[in-house]
Amino acid sequence: MVFIQSFAFTTPNGITSDGKYLWVTQRQIDPALANVIQLDKFGNIIQTIDVSAIDTRPEGIITDGKYLWWYGETNDSIYQMDKFGNLISTINVAAIEAWTCGLTTDRKYLWFVGNQNDSIYQIDKFGNLISTINVGAIDGNMQGITTDEKYLWLMGGSNDSIYQMDKFGNLISTINVGAIDTGVFGIASDGKYLWWCGRENNIIVQWSKI
Repeated sequence: MVFIQSFAFTTPNGITSDGKYLWVTQRQIDPALANVIQLDKFGNIIQTIDVSAIDTRPEGIITDGKYLWWYGETNDSIYQMDKFGNLISTINVAAIEAWTCGLTTDRKYLWFVGNQNDSIYQIDKFGNLISTINVGAIDGNMQGITTDEKYLWLMGGSNDSIYQMDKFGNLISTINVGAIDTGVFGIASDGKYLWWCGRENNIIVQWSKI
């Protein structure tokens, strides 16, 4: 894995790519910064969607091509909305995991990571639990998850590392990124590259997968 570029971005939490654009969740204690922001791949802002009326603590985010799905920590819920900010549906996942961070999809299912139980959860798009993978032995502070549809890629805060694993939880590879940022959060795949958020230095990083 090789560093490609980074650019400044204030308090990034979750990140996803629709192939052309990046979508990033942004939040601080001030609910005025509870946003979903669309960026080009050089960091230029295309649009900002204020989501504070839905949930003031947006975390992981993913797109299935048509819709955005993002997790809100305030209400322990996953929200489906269109790319203009209109809310489509809400899935409360508190009964599965009350401390959720990263979120991804393989188009059919949603996958999210939880720090309370150090696990990855696979659910359908109605919120029904399909499978659970405990990853506490790998990293007890998973902050982000993405998939290139073949593998899962996770961002671990305990060791400031990116983990590649199969969909059964078997570890394939590990890369430490602590030299770039020690406040790692969301991670995304655009098919060719990985993108991840560093909150210590307020940056978004582009990274090759090989």
